[in-house]
Amino acid sequence: MIVRNKTNGAKTEALTAFSILPQIRGLMFRSKPVCILFDFHEEAIHPIHSLFVFFPFCAIYMSKEKKVLEKARVGPFQLLYKNSNAARYLFETDIKTGEFFSVGDEVDFDAGVENK
Repeated sequence: MIVRNKTNGAKTEALTAFSILPQIRGLMFRSKPVCILFDFHEEAIHPIHSLFVFFPFCAIYMSKEKKVLEKARVGPFQLLYKNSNAARYLFETDIKTGEFFSVGDEVDFDAGVENK
């Protein structure tokens, strides 16, 4: 899936995690960063951890309208990161790609299309 920042035109390819098993795995046990888009199907607080993630990454939380609400740098083996705004989507990406997203940006992607 292509995730595109409508505000500045930046785009990147991402894996999807729309069901429970891909959401549980996330970035764990991967040798290098990949971009993953999570759809939690409802706006809420969605805490994450980075146990067994061996690199820092950027966590970008978005509303159901696909607007960036919050962006955070998450370090390796961090026990907990909890978003402060209710969000439907989470985009986990490498730090460099995360630099192209800011709070308030509008993002575009085809929600509901999961990896085969």
